Amino acid sequence: GFQFPNFGAANTSEVMDGEDLRAMFGDGVCTNGKTTPCAPTSEAAAWAQMVNQSRQAGHCEGMVVQAINRFTTKATPQTSELANEADTTHGIIRAFATQFFPKVREESNKWAKRSLSDIASELQESFASQNITYTMGLYTDKGGHAVLPIAIDYPTPSTAKVQIYDTNWPGADRYVLLDLTADTWEFSFSGRDPENDPSLWTGGKGDIDL
Repeated sequence: GFQFPNFGAANTSEVMDGEDLRAMFGDGVCTNGKTTPCAPTSEAAAWAQMVNQSRQAGHCEGMVVQAINRFTTKATPQTSELANEADTTHGIIRAFATQFFPKVREESNKWAKRSLSDIASELQESFASQNITYTMGLYTDKGGHAVLPIAIDYPTPSTAKVQIYDTNWPGADRYVLLDLTADTWEFSFSGRDPENDPSLWTGGKGDIDL
């Protein structure tokens, strides 16, 4: 993961711009074609504005998507060596924007309908093949958060402990606990000690996805 923590739009001067749109969708989103800088079409500019407005609370989705992509492709330098500036920040912003793609939403909605046992089994199978394949979304009435599952173990036959990279706590050991019998989960969003957090996020089927 990144060495710097999750950040809101107000913590960077970078925004999704015409060059980000070109990088994601090609020259067709630029009214001036291949000329730099890209002058986005009205539709593309409106989409970028939507993305920029959605970035206010943080970039957790973008950070975990970038982390998984850089790990999978063995990108250099290592993610932990990068600073939150220039191309790195724009890469995070573009990765953040992918959550609005219809295919990504379809995949998230599909997993939101599955049991927590199904989710745990899928993660276990992924890790068994030495792959980091999925990001995880957690949702409560307090908000939503994206994390990156990196390992799973079973403290009891009915309990799965999903070890995660949590962008809010870079370098720290964090986890999501799944009760496979009750189909519920719990997660320490803001507690420095996740073992003793009086304000755990909790939820069930439909409040968690891959």
